[in-house]
Amino acid sequence: MATFPSFDGVTLSYTDDGDGPVLVLLHGFAADTNVNYVRPGLFDLFLDEGFRVIAFDARGHGLSEKPREPEGYANDAMRHDVAALLDHLRIDSCVLVGYSMGAHTSLRVAPREPRVKALVLLGIGENAERNAEGPGDGGGDGAGEDRRAAMIAALTTEDPEEIEASGLRRFRVMAGNDRTPLIAYMSTPAGGEVTNLDDIAVPVLLVVGESDVEAGDPTGLAQRLDAQLVRVPGDHFQANARPELHRAVLDFLATL
Repeated sequence: MATFPSFDGVTLSYTDDGDGPVLVLLHGFAADTNVNYVRPGLFDLFLDEGFRVIAFDARGHGLSEKPREPEGYANDAMRHDVAALLDHLRIDSCVLVGYSMGAHTSLRVAPREPRVKALVLLGIGENAERNAEGPGDGGGDGAGEDRRAAMIAALTTEDPEEIEASGLRRFRVMAGNDRTPLIAYMSTPAGGEVTNLDDIAVPVLLVVGESDVEAGDPTGLAQRLDAQLVRVPGDHFQANARPELHRAVLDFLATL
């Protein structure tokens, strides 16, 4: 993977392959490009379909630099990282493909970034509709704060088997031994601009696993975004590998 300095000097790792319409892939929390896009077959699928595929590991994740204090993620740094990558690669038009945390980031990028022409959102639902803000973004509701507190508690648990909720237990296992950067991200104080989902005016595809309890019901979010909604088999950690999801994404991209 190549690297570049983001807007604040944090070094981010990225992959840039292929030639054609540009897809920018944003992965989920406690994961990386490999886990969410390479292993499930999406990265190679997009290449085979003639796209230029750009994917980068978010700060605090994968091969990118990992700030160990909340300040390193403040003021929605991950949103600014996307714009910095587009600047670095001189991209003037792209589709954002975001999974889970990456989909939340995509929602915050799209209203502010004219280079984004469409969104593919994977693995998000009612939680995004209630609380469009990410750590370091504005406001946040009580349910969002509860989710963050539950994730921090899970990340600070030494033995994953002590965590009752299966989704939180899975995130704890994925986080591995050095969990400080992830805890710092989740601990970032709120502040900054609040995202208005009604300001998103590009075509949107929303794909969610039928058993994805982490995402919650996607119906309201799809209606608010005027998005095409597709449900596929699988839960939050399995749906990306499903051929039904792959086909839904390719069919949507073919309409752009």
